[in-house]
Amino acid sequence: MTPIDATPYKSHPFDENDRWEFLRVGALSLLILIAASILAPARADDAYRWLQASADGWQARAVTQNDTCPVAEIDGHSVVMTPRARPGEGFPITICAVNVPKGAKSLSIDGAPLAPPPPRVDKILVFGDTGCRLKGMFLQDCNSIRAWPFRLTADMAAEFAPDLVIHVGDYHYRETACPASVKGCAGSPHGDNWATWKADFFEPGGALLRAAPWVLVRGNHEICARAGKGWTRALSPLPPAEDGRCVEREQAYRVDIDDPTLFVLDATEAEERTVVGEQAAFLRKQLAIAKDVPGPVWYAFHKPIFSLFRSRMGETLGVNETLAAAAHDGLPPGVQAILSGHLHAFEALSFREDRPAQFVVGVGGTAMDPHIPANFDGTTIGEANVEQGRGVAATFGFAIFERGDGEWIVTDYDAHAKPLLRCHLRGRKIDCD
Repeated sequence: MTPIDATPYKSHPFDENDRWEFLRVGALSLLILIAASILAPARADDAYRWLQASADGWQARAVTQNDTCPVAEIDGHSVVMTPRARPGEGFPITICAVNVPKGAKSLSIDGAPLAPPPPRVDKILVFGDTGCRLKGMFLQDCNSIRAWPFRLTADMAAEFAPDLVIHVGDYHYRETACPASVKGCAGSPHGDNWATWKADFFEPGGALLRAAPWVLVRGNHEICARAGKGWTRALSPLPPAEDGRCVEREQAYRVDIDDPTLFVLDATEAEERTVVGEQAAFLRKQLAIAKDVPGPVWYAFHKPIFSLFRSRMGETLGVNETLAAAAHDGLPPGVQAILSGHLHAFEALSFREDRPAQFVVGVGGTAMDPHIPANFDGTTIGEANVEQGRGVAATFGFAIFERGDGEWIVTDYDAHAKPLLRCHLRGRKIDCD
């Protein structure tokens, strides 16, 4: 556009042609601005894309600030994503989704590539409990990469180029406001809203979200009474209800991968201190989902059945009484391993009884549980007797499960990708270096 002459108006009065040219250029500029506002993508900081397992197979999802959903390209074919959740109170964003067939070779959203569904998994990254804890007197320094290293953990984990990421639950931890006198969490959002979900999960986890397909396990922080709105809108594996309501109990589902066969269960309400009969009945049915499936089968659910935590008084804790009651008669014989979080540490356990091995990987960023023994061979936890048990306390990071020759090699890494502990999973037994 020709620069506007700065000479005062009275020296150069418009003739009729000048006036129409001015109006034409002004109208054209206005149309360009309107078109740009309509066609421009959502701001980069509020646009996220990922591929996740759902109850209906693999599904690509996207967060956008636009009213319309972006276009996905699957094996060269363009498909418009459909809204999963429209903007609502506290969530000024649209969540979009499109189903992706398992055999797809390429996938992108708005031109940004995503890893397609894995034809085979040889390297699985597992972690959980990633959010920054703000609840009452429990105040984590969310503004420090050292005190809350989820972004570092996710960035380093992405460098491993896993075939699959399994998050074992608890994404949202900022439940109450940061006190004005505390600098470590100053400016942090809180509550079940988009600002908090973005700060706790989507923004720091962005690199890993793009790096591999995800399996997202529901944690007890994502129950309806806590962060159920964000979970239901963005991450739940279920199709959305017409009224958008949060589902208290989500049914178990099978992830579309082979060897191991992976099932995801919702164990968020399982009461730890005592047996709740109604919960145990529901969980008993969930735990039986693989009864006709030959092994190896892995289960992923947030609360472990047996884990170990030593209180300050030296008391051994860790059994989830409701889950233990539900599993009392044994899990299906094909179940080789259980992947969980909830306890903020890394643990690997196998048992003298014929039980699946238990891995606890709640090390993604939430304030750690310090009282975890390094070796607890021979310990009794509830009705379970630990044959081999190893723990890593007070160290953020992630675990990599790599396929070996008749085994899985499980390595616990810190947030800087330094290996801390290596175990071999053979059948239902572990052998740790």
